[in-house]
Amino acid sequence: MTKIFKIPPICLGNNNFIHVIEIQTIDQDFGNFINEKIRLITEGSTDTEIPKIKKRLCEFLQRKKGTTIEMGAVAEFMVHLYMNENGFKQEFVFFNLEERSIKKGFDGYYTINDEEWILESKSGTISTSGISHKSKLLEAYSDLEKKVKDSEGNNPWRNAYNHACHRPVESAEDIIKNLKTLAEDFDSGVYKKIENLNLLPATTIFLEGNWNNIDQIALLTDIKTALTTKKFKGINILCIHNKSLELLENFLTT
Repeated sequence: MTKIFKIPPICLGNNNFIHVIEIQTIDQDFGNFINEKIRLITEGSTDTEIPKIKKRLCEFLQRKKGTTIEMGAVAEFMVHLYMNENGFKQEFVFFNLEERSIKKGFDGYYTINDEEWILESKSGTISTSGISHKSKLLEAYSDLEKKVKDSEGNNPWRNAYNHACHRPVESAEDIIKNLKTLAEDFDSGVYKKIENLNLLPATTIFLEGNWNNIDQIALLTDIKTALTTKKFKGINILCIHNKSLELLENFLTT
C-alpha cells in the first residue's frame, strides 16, 4: 500500500515523537485509503456499505457547517486515519454509540505494543489570532489533565469502557477489564496521574485554502519549550496542516 503520510516522525528522545502531517489534497491514493479505513474508524468491524457511511458522515458535517464541531470532527477524522496507518489500534468508534454525533470523553483511546494511549485533538484556523501548534498543544494537554482529574464532571474512562465493550470494536478482554477498573476508580475518586499516562495531543491548523509547509525547525523548538514543565509517561504529538476544511466533505460527496 502507498504510504499516505510521508514525513517521518521527529524524535524528542526517550521514544517520544513529533509527527508532522501535511494534508494539501485528497488524491486518488489518499481517497482509496479513506475508503479502506472509514468503516473501521466510524463504526468498527461492521459490514455497512461504504457509500452509506460516507453519506452519514457527510450529513453530520453539513448539519454542523460553520461550527467548531465541524472543524473538530474533520480534524479528528484525519488524526484517526494517521493513527491507523501507523499501527495503532482503535479501541473506540468515531461515532457516538447513542446519537448521530461523534464520540464524547477522550477523543481517542488507542493501543500499540501492549501500551495504551489517550488522544486529545485541538484545531483552529490560520486566521485565528495567536494560533500555533504550540498553543494548541498546551490546550490539548490542559484538557487531558482536566479529564483525568474529574475537572469536567464526567468519567472519560467510562466512555472509553463503553466503546471498548461495543462488539464491532473488538477490544481485547484485558483492555476492557483495565478500562472497567479505571472507570470504577474514577467514580470512587481515585484518579490516574497524568505522569503515568501515554498522551496523544493532536493539533490541527486549517489553512483556509492558502498552502504553506510546516517549519519543522521552528516547530521542534516550540514543542520542546512547551514540554519543559509537562509530565507524561510517553508522548506522541501530532501536528497537522490541513489546506482546507472542505477537503474531506468534497471527497465524501464525489
